Amino acid sequence: MLGTGKVIQIAESEKMTMRIFAAKWLVAGALGSLISPVHAQESNWRPLDPARFGQELIEPWIKVPDGSSGAPRQGWLNTADGFFTREAHLAYERLGADRADTDRGLARFNYPFSRRLWAGLEIPFVKSSGGKAAFGDLTLTTQVMLAETRDLSVNAGVGYELPTGERRLGDGVLGAIPQVNLWADIGAGVAVRGRLAYAIRDRNGQDGFIANLALGQTITPPEATPLGQFTYYLSANLFQPDKGATFFSLTPGIRTRVAGDLFFLAGVEVPVVAARGEFNYRAIGQLVYGF
Repeated sequence: MLGTGKVIQIAESEKMTMRIFAAKWLVAGALGSLISPVHAQESNWRPLDPARFGQELIEPWIKVPDGSSGAPRQGWLNTADGFFTREAHLAYERLGADRADTDRGLARFNYPFSRRLWAGLEIPFVKSSGGKAAFGDLTLTTQVMLAETRDLSVNAGVGYELPTGERRLGDGVLGAIPQVNLWADIGAGVAVRGRLAYAIRDRNGQDGFIANLALGQTITPPEATPLGQFTYYLSANLFQPDKGATFFSLTPGIRTRVAGDLFFLAGVEVPVVAARGEFNYRAIGQLVYGF
């Protein structure tokens, strides 16, 4: 027979084993709750169905898999997103001009409320030029997804420009920009994207037609180290005001993975056709975190 001390030791040992097992189970469960929903969402994704438009307005957002040739739905600089993302951005811009350079710090937050509804907020938390600094104009954009397959996304919405900045720095403009945006995987990791829009602004801004077209290629897989999903692209932007000179620019840029869901973007916008007094270049650096 076992003595009382031995029985107590065995009981305590069994309790400790159960506690360790429970702790491992809880940790595994917690990790599973963080990891498995992402895989579950992607595996459960299906193209949007026009016959289910009402239901999809309230269905949870599902991350769309990369295009069939490997082109990811990822933001580029100075171009339109025809798709939805759930991301936080931190950017720095420098505009080089003859009179005075302008520096701007930007934060952006993109959030899909459902498979069909999305909103994005751009916050220029500092804008400085000629020794003056102030908060910039906020932009709130809302969009509805019109059509989405694995290789095509088309959405429409309105960007609202809010006059929270200072007129002395070229801000303080109230406006609305109705828009239609497109993204498509056209093969070999190449994506084409673009926007057609019209700006309606108060007397502090300019009304006019807006067009964007961008083409880029992703040349490395997501798991590549250190340059996962390395993408190079060229974005072309046109603004034709109702009154005044045409503006047309080109922006070559890159995007690459830093680590995990953190990405780095860089680009330089160069005016090709512009009125006198426009900037000479706009250099942009941005960090993007997807969640």
